Amino acid sequence: MAAFADLNVALLDDPRETAKLVSKAVQLGFETIALCKIFDPTKGGKKGQKLEGLTPMNWNLFPEIRELKKTHTKLKIMSRITVLLDDSDQAYLLSHDVIQSYDILAIQPRNEKLFQQACQSLEIDVISLNMTERPSFYLKFPTMNAAIERGVHFEITYSPAFRDPSRKKTLIALAINLVATTKGRNVIVSSGATNEMDFRGPYDLINLGLLFNFTEKQSKAALTNNCRAVLFHKEARADTAKSIISGKALTADIEADKDSSGDSTGEDESGSDSDKDDDFEPVEKKAKQE
Repeated sequence: MAAFADLNVALLDDPRETAKLVSKAVQLGFETIALCKIFDPTKGGKKGQKLEGLTPMNWNLFPEIRELKKTHTKLKIMSRITVLLDDSDQAYLLSHDVIQSYDILAIQPRNEKLFQQACQSLEIDVISLNMTERPSFYLKFPTMNAAIERGVHFEITYSPAFRDPSRKKTLIALAINLVATTKGRNVIVSSGATNEMDFRGPYDLINLGLLFNFTEKQSKAALTNNCRAVLFHKEARADTAKSIISGKALTADIEADKDSSGDSTGEDESGSDSDKDDDFEPVEKKAKQE
C-alpha cells in the first residue's frame, strides 16, 4: 500500500506554525504532505492586478521542515494552490507562471458552469468542493466522469466541518453524494487543517470513509493510492506544459513510474462495485430561491 497522504494542510502566514502542522501530520503517520495556499481572485483589483501579492513557494522560510525531513527520510513535502473561481473569465489565471509554480493545482468552482468547465477541460489536478454547504447545482455522473477519465480527482475536506459540529451532517451528506456519483473513483480525503487539533489519524479517517459509503478498499485508496495518482497527474501536466512550450514530444512515461512504484492505482483499488451510469441526484433537492 502506498504511503498515507494529506494533500491539503494550510500554508499559514507564520512559517513556524506551518511547521507545527507538518510535524503533527507526521506524528499521525502521514508521509506525503502538501502545503496549501488559498487564492481568491475576487479579492484583487482590476484584471492585471488580481495576482498582486501572490508569490511562488519559498522553502527557505521553513528551516524546521528541512530538519524534519532529515529525520524522516520518506517524508515528501510539496506545495499546492487552491484557486477559488466565481467566473469562467477568471480561468485564464490558472496559466500564470506564479500559479503554475506550485506543485499541485486545485480549484474550487462556485457555480455549475465552472464546475462543468473544470471537469471537462481545465488543466488542473484536483477539484475541491466546499463541504460545509450544499452546492447550488447537482452532481451528475457524465460531468464528473469526464474529470475521472482525464485523471482529475475530487476532494473531500473534513476539518472545516469538525470545527463546527452543526456542519457534520452537511459534510456526511455531501460526501455520500460525491462517493455515489463518482462510484468511489478518483476521490481523495484531506484535512484542510489550520491548527493541530484539526487532524485525524489515517485509520480514523478510513473508518470515517465508511460513513461516506466508501468500501474499505476505496476508503484506504482515498488516503493512499488516489493521492499518489494526483502526484502522477501533476507530473504529467507539468511535462505537457513543457512540451508545448518547447515543441518537443513528451519523454516522461508516467505509466512506467506507476509500475516501478510497486503498487497499482487501478479501479480495483478505488472503483465501485456498481456499474450504473445514471446521474445521481443529491440527498436533498436544492431549495427554491425566494
